[in-house]
Amino acid sequence: MRGKLLFFGEKVEDLARALEPDNLEGMTMKVDQGCLTIEYRARKMGTLLSTTDDILMNIKIAEEALASSEDV
Repeated sequence: MRGKLLFFGEKVEDLARALEPDNLEGMTMKVDQGCLTIEYRARKMGTLLSTTDDILMNIKIAEEALASSEDV
């Protein structure tokens, strides 16, 4: 099974850098023309859903950290 998430915005390069340490085996990230693409694989549906949830939570945390650093 495979998952693919697309994120668009001005800060996608910063998001990719923030997520890079959390990359799992079989996960790829690419930034192109303001779009962050994350592709990943899992053998089980539950694992795929958990990975998707983890990625979305990490994106949310990274966005909040980037926003708070702009406020300083």
